[in-house]
Amino acid sequence: MESRKNIITKRGEGQCLSPQDRKAVTDIATFMELTEDCPSVNYPLCNLIPEIIAEDNIISSFNRVIKNLRQSATDAEKKDCVVIDGNEYTRRQARYIRQKDAIVAYLKQSIKSGDFRISKLTSFATKDGPKMRIVQAPIVVERMGSNSIMEVIEKRLAPVLIKSTAASIKGRGPHGLFHEIQDAIKVNPNLKYYYQTDYQGYYDNIIHDRMITVIERYISDPVLLPILHNFVKALHPDGDVGISKGLRSSQFFGNLYLNDLDHAMIEKHGAAYYFRFCDDTFILAESKKELWRLRECLHEESAKLGLTIKSSERIAPISAGMDALGYVNFGDYARIRRRTKQNAARKLAKIKSRKRRQEIIGSFKGMACHADCKYIFHLITGKRMKKFSELGVTYTPADGKKRFPGKVMRLGAIQNKALEIHDYEVGMNTSQGDDRYLVSFKDKATGEWGKFFTASEEMKNILDQISDIEDGFPFETTIVSEIFDGNKQKFSFT
Repeated sequence: MESRKNIITKRGEGQCLSPQDRKAVTDIATFMELTEDCPSVNYPLCNLIPEIIAEDNIISSFNRVIKNLRQSATDAEKKDCVVIDGNEYTRRQARYIRQKDAIVAYLKQSIKSGDFRISKLTSFATKDGPKMRIVQAPIVVERMGSNSIMEVIEKRLAPVLIKSTAASIKGRGPHGLFHEIQDAIKVNPNLKYYYQTDYQGYYDNIIHDRMITVIERYISDPVLLPILHNFVKALHPDGDVGISKGLRSSQFFGNLYLNDLDHAMIEKHGAAYYFRFCDDTFILAESKKELWRLRECLHEESAKLGLTIKSSERIAPISAGMDALGYVNFGDYARIRRRTKQNAARKLAKIKSRKRRQEIIGSFKGMACHADCKYIFHLITGKRMKKFSELGVTYTPADGKKRFPGKVMRLGAIQNKALEIHDYEVGMNTSQGDDRYLVSFKDKATGEWGKFFTASEEMKNILDQISDIEDGFPFETTIVSEIFDGNKQKFSFT
């Protein structure tokens, strides 16, 4: 492992840090400084406005918000629909659909000039599991603008976050993080204990100046920065603490706010199995003693950010059931959370609409399929959850041709080897000639898959004959070659 001085020299020369180099950096501030100076990343980012106001990005954000308006509508509002261009919309959706061109033009102009702001936040209560939360949301057009901005911000800044966090990152949701925890336990069976906690009033205690400093570490766009400052201070324009719980930017900025802490826990304090979803933190270890040490480190790092860890924090055996991300994980198996099962059962008992019933079953299945829940799924829904292999569904390419695994091999490279011939495709045109056969095989000695092209009329004829024989494929053979007419080579099955 190299010294920090040598690592700093490597960064100055534009080289990337290896995992061993990263472990050598014990000062988290130095680690972040080295990461930021990486020429392959080029933080802080500038000139992001053209990407944000691109037509496809603005329209995609417009459509996303319109879709969300329908999801939040009441059943009565959904029934009182308006048809525009053959599509059904609620009356509220229709108002914005009719003004789409004007809204898109306004968002492009206001973001490009740097004048876009969140001017008003409306507070309302929403149920989050057993809890009622007060969240805030901007007016619809400002919601569309903040979505288009954060779509680009999240994509460009997601690489700076640790791989084991999953809040507001495309491709990294709670299910993915749940499976990461499961995989860690499978890879290291000695992980017997877990630590779990979250923060007291997390979003209400994010310090504005500190949040803005973190943002400015990664973004320097002079037009965009005032807009992002507005996002941070939208809830309390004249205050110093607290960000909105309903604004699109808040979840990602909340994730970014803890990034230094995450790196400190992993790089400085050695939390090898550290996972976080928003402000919920999970750490796995082989002993309680190690978790108590890491717990003290987490309290220390949290205090630096002005955050307080809840008294409900817990250290316990995984075998007792780790309630995380909607599931109760027992290590070698997992169950869906009881509250989720009860809610699905109660809704299905009341619902009479067939369409709505299918929606609830689909939603419940989306949760149940990630855990060991076949029996409870059948008990609640009356349906059997099938494995993919039981459905008999296969991919059919648009050109109708079969796709075989493995790389293409020359016949000369596989002659005199024991092979299993599994399938073939006809009418393949290549740079060497047209109307060839592509043959799929498995090497019996290595178990590796491969494929080869052949124009041999003899081999093509034999393959066609075997395809007419019931259970003809797969068959075992060895490909041999012979020389004829002086220097010509012919391959055949034997």
